[in-house]
This record gives sequence, structure tokens and C-alpha cells, in this order.
Amino acid sequence: TLKNALDEDINPVLSYNGGNVTANAGIAVLAAYQSRVDTLLGLSSTKLPKKKMGSLVRNTTILPGVERNLIFFGAPGTGKSYQLNNKVKSMIKDDNQMERVTFHPDYSYAQFVGTYKPVSESDGQINYRFVPGPFSRILVAALRSARELQSNALPYFLVIEEINRAKVAAVFGDIFQLLDRNADNSSEYDIQASEDLRKYLAAELGGEPDEYASIFIPDNMFIWATMNSADQGVFPMDTAFKRRWDFQYIGIDDEEITPNPSGTNVEHIKLIFSSGTKDIRWNVLRRAINMKLSSEDIKAHEDKLLCLIHISEPTRL
Repeated sequence: TLKNALDEDINPVLSYNGGNVTANAGIAVLAAYQSRVDTLLGLSSTKLPKKKMGSLVRNTTILPGVERNLIFFGAPGTGKSYQLNNKVKSMIKDDNQMERVTFHPDYSYAQFVGTYKPVSESDGQINYRFVPGPFSRILVAALRSARELQSNALPYFLVIEEINRAKVAAVFGDIFQLLDRNADNSSEYDIQASEDLRKYLAAELGGEPDEYASIFIPDNMFIWATMNSADQGVFPMDTAFKRRWDFQYIGIDDEEITPNPSGTNVEHIKLIFSSGTKDIRWNVLRRAINMKLSSEDIKAHEDKLLCLIHISEPTRL
């Protein structure tokens, strides 16, 4: 402070002695000093303007015929993740437009949406900071793209592997309400954001936290998932949750015969067994085994049957 500087006799133009302040310089120097002091005092009370939020966009009209909430389901090993990944890749330009998360029995709302966690700083200090989860990160990316690019916005995909290996009602929490999409494919109902989430959105998108009191999912944010239809260690999903999704069934034989680029149906021969002079195709062998497993004697469920083997090149054994 000025008094401390005078007491320690370090002020360049003023001195303090016996309760009196005297000048050590001429009028011109004092005037310049006064100008600098006024400037510093003015800066100390100036608030820097915050980044403006700008209006958030709900509907960009992109990809109108594509499902927003979609679950690929079927028996283990049918290629659900493979098909989902191929479809997503065909609609995005960059891997940053997709985030993948795998649910498990201990997965929680705090991991999915975000929570405060201890974070190590560069100076070695430990601070607590809001760490966003995959849902919040993709939401921010989608909202930013919708606001900045409007009808040219990019699609953003949150991919959830093994969605029914976690207790989805607990993981989604109030986000569950946002899954209801209206005719323009954005959330039909907004929800109240937590104080932590408001601050995070304001830091990422601009504006004040109170401007994000309610949040929604824009139409350029897609949530796609995979689910085993029958398997051990999975949790049931209630009807209210399931009705908010579209479902695509992937059967154990779905990719055995598919059209090639010319439109002709061809068999995917990934594996050939050689027995003397006779070749046995994998698809023929596994169908024979599956027929036996499905017979009245065994009655094996679909998840116990043999599926296609995805090998990059045809293999001969």
C-alpha cells in the first residue's frame, strides 16, 4: 500500500517523516505520478467482460431420417459393435465427433455426467475441479457446433457399449428425461442442471452459469448403444426407459450373405477347413452345429449358438 511504501521510504517521489508527507520531485514529475496512480486505481476496479453465451440451437435439421437414440441388440458375438461403428464412421468426418464408453456394474451417474475430483496441478498442488463425463463432453461439442454452424452443424455420437451391464436408471438419473425427442429430434423436455454442470457449461460455451439453468439435447447429438439380448451379468431395463429408444436386432446370421458393390448377394467366407480333398466352409459347419444345439434334445438359447467369425482375410485351416 501507499502508507507501507512511505514508511519504508521506497516511494520514488514522496517521503514520510513525523506524520508529514513531502515531495521529492518537481511538479511535472508529481503530475505524471498522479496520472499513473489514477490509471492503476481505475484498472483495479475494472471488470473484464466475460465471453458471451450466444443463443443455443436445438434444431439443425441435419440427418433427418437417422435415429437419435438407437440400441443394437442381439446375442454375444453377432457383430453389434462392428456394425454400429461402421454406421457412425460413415456419418462423421473426424474421430472427435464420437466418444465411446463401456458400461459395467459399478458405472455411475458421476462418471457418466461428471463430478468434482482431486486434480494434480503442474506445481504439484492438489485442487478439486469438476471433471466432465462423456455425456457432458459430447453435449458441449454438439451444442457448440449447432450454435456456430447452424444447418451445417456436425453430428456428434455418444456410443455406449454394453448398456445393460450397468443399472441404467441410476447411471442416467435425470438425464433420462432428455431422451424423449420431439418432432425436430431435440429433447422434448428440458431438465434443471446442477450448479456444477451450469458452471462447466458456462466455462465451455460462454455466458453466466444461470443461463444454463435448464439444459436439453440438440438434434445433432446421437446416443447409440449395444446390448446383449441374453447373457449372464446383465441388468433389466424398465419399459419407460426402453420406449425412448429405437432398437435394431442383429441376428447370428445377419452378415453371412450380403450384397457386394454391384448388388449381387455373396457369402462371406471367412474360414475354410480342409479335410483331405474336401473343403468345409465355416458357415456350413457352424449352421450344422447350431441346428444340433437348437434341437429338442438341447434347446440352447441363441446366445449359446455359434456366430460369424470376423477375420480380415479369408483363412484356410
